[in-house]
Amino acid sequence: MFRTILLATDGSENARRATEAAVTLAGELSHQVTVVVVHVATSPPSQSRLVRANFDVHALLEEDARQVVRGTLDRLEAAGVSSTLKVALGEPVTEILAVAKKENADLIVIGSRGLGAIRGAVMGSVSQKIAQTADCPVMIVR
Repeated sequence: MFRTILLATDGSENARRATEAAVTLAGELSHQVTVVVVHVATSPPSQSRLVRANFDVHALLEEDARQVVRGTLDRLEAAGVSSTLKVALGEPVTEILAVAKKENADLIVIGSRGLGAIRGAVMGSVSQKIAQTADCPVMIVR
């Protein structure tokens, strides 16, 4: 059934709850599951950091992402769940869906944002947009 679970995280409390849901689900399945942890940076590193890193944007993005999702990766490891980290730069919905497709995700797990009714109706949330457009099932965790 689910062999590759994509866990979208931004380090927030909702993302932590999504991590717990992914750990629980992976533990309940009787086969090997890989959790692909995806973190999307919405802005590039500063120019001064780029210069110090010899303009290696991906290395800086991965370094920043590892700091944000360290708890997520530690939790998955402690639970014995195989995981990999994917880092992207751009618009979260687009990037999360692209990683899900590239990794052949069977399920996307993402935390809800709990936007207010008016703001959510006008803007929509990342989790709502992913649920509406993903090619695989989506679990939104509150």
